[in-house]
Amino acid sequence: MNSPDTFALLVPGYNATRFLQRLREQVDRLKPAFDEVLFADDASGDDTADRAEALGFTVIRLPRNLGPGGARNALARAATANWIHFHDVDDELAPNYLARVRPAAGLDRDAVLHFVDFIDEKTRALIVRWKFDPDLLAADAAALLLHGPMPTMSSLIRRETFLSVGGFNEELRCFEDGDLHFRLAAGGARWACVPEVLEWSLRHSQGAGSNQHYCLQCRLKFLEQYAATLAPRFREHVASEAEVVAGRLALANDVPAARRAIALCRSLGSNPPSSRHPIVRALKPFLPAHLLLRWQARRRQGAV
Repeated sequence: MNSPDTFALLVPGYNATRFLQRLREQVDRLKPAFDEVLFADDASGDDTADRAEALGFTVIRLPRNLGPGGARNALARAATANWIHFHDVDDELAPNYLARVRPAAGLDRDAVLHFVDFIDEKTRALIVRWKFDPDLLAADAAALLLHGPMPTMSSLIRRETFLSVGGFNEELRCFEDGDLHFRLAAGGARWACVPEVLEWSLRHSQGAGSNQHYCLQCRLKFLEQYAATLAPRFREHVASEAEVVAGRLALANDVPAARRAIALCRSLGSNPPSSRHPIVRALKPFLPAHLLLRWQARRRQGAV
């Protein structure tokens, strides 16, 4: 007889004292509760670890700052449950989270994906809803998650499957969540989905994601890794994403990185910009690709 599934809530934190009372209240409201809740203090410079322990959390004190990927990997290694959910200390989790995702976490599944809202911490205004098409997830999860990376808190993952792909990339501190989900899918993970919002990320100026230029640089590094290691069927997908990143880097006036992204596109058989816009097509023989991509990115930004 198979043992019943167990579930762990894994929370990394760095200088996170101000969020801990709210986290305690959230955890206490969860019905049903997680079987284990682990908190990793990522070598904070304040009293985060002591405060977390005083609030009743089981705390893993990391000897040095590992960043979000490294801290989450340490949590996953320490967990004993067979399903894990990563939660950021400054975010909010639906009180009925497990009631909604547990039915989808069957023996024939390795991960469950759900929607996440990014909202302003002070006003609670919606910034962006991270969602996906369930039909596309079923048809080609890897392609979907490459073109539409999902944040860390959007998934419940079988611990064994997480460890089998090496967990999070510890070198880069942005886009490591989208990278994990894509590698899971590319490695053949079996997905279930709950197409509803079950977590809210409260956005403020302290997270790594607030530095969009750094995040674009990380995204480019991940795409370069994919081009070097993945099956040929991903070449077109990686080239398409590299072109998007090139345009955004050009818009940020990082011409060297934009040119690197363009070179990646060309190494994969693409010739950016790939736009059918008549102006772009007319100017393509005469202007550098990064200038045309910057114009495109600026135009699209204005249309949003």
